[in-house]
Amino acid sequence: MAARPIANGNISFGLVSIPVKLFSATRSKSVSFNLLHEKDRSRIQQKIYCPVDDAIIDRSELVRGYEIEKGRYVVFTDEELKNLEASGSDHAIEITEFLPLREVDPVYFEEAYFLESDHGAGKAYRLLTDAMTSTERVALGRYTMRGKEHLVLLRPYAKGLMLHTLYYADEVKAADEFDRSLNEAIKEAELTLAKRLIDDLTHKKFDPSQYHDTYRERVIEAAQQKVAGEEVTAAPKPAERGQVIDLMAAL
Repeated sequence: MAARPIANGNISFGLVSIPVKLFSATRSKSVSFNLLHEKDRSRIQQKIYCPVDDAIIDRSELVRGYEIEKGRYVVFTDEELKNLEASGSDHAIEITEFLPLREVDPVYFEEAYFLESDHGAGKAYRLLTDAMTSTERVALGRYTMRGKEHLVLLRPYAKGLMLHTLYYADEVKAADEFDRSLNEAIKEAELTLAKRLIDDLTHKKFDPSQYHDTYRERVIEAAQQKVAGEEVTAAPKPAERGQVIDLMAAL
């Protein structure tokens, strides 16, 4: 089955406008479990409980509250929240600047989407992609999706374009909040040895296919064993690795 776009947009910069479609680029395959009643294995239902009334209430009785201080809320209606949403009726992916990818730290990356050229936009899409590839540039811009304005990054990927939503600056914690051992004295010989250990494990390319979610694989295998009426086997012990060098001991 062909993938369905989650949204449409127009890459816009200067007088250029390129219609595109957005497709989710990733999907989580983490295992999940439903909570069951142990006695009869029936799936439980979650109810909405009001501790003041000591009663189960219906969803129709709920309103949205924004906590302004501990235990104090201001209430918003759905209409009020709708009026506060960013206006993005033109679906414009508005590019504001181009820059080298190395200037954007990966900590800012949030979600990833494939961009596909829409009807009649193939040549403009191809031209922008090739120009960004040859100049080794990515684009920063704004895009309104589901009523929220996002900071986004466009970059060449697999001979096409990919869009990433980014975290805003105030959503990333400051590194100064954490102890980074900045005052530790390092000798040149120690640094040389550490760099050699890194070189020994360095590869030229990233190959994600060599990594697997072994926990998910073990859960699925155990579930199949249960269906077949077999006893669930314990996870095998990790394969013996070569000599592991403790960095500090080596230094």
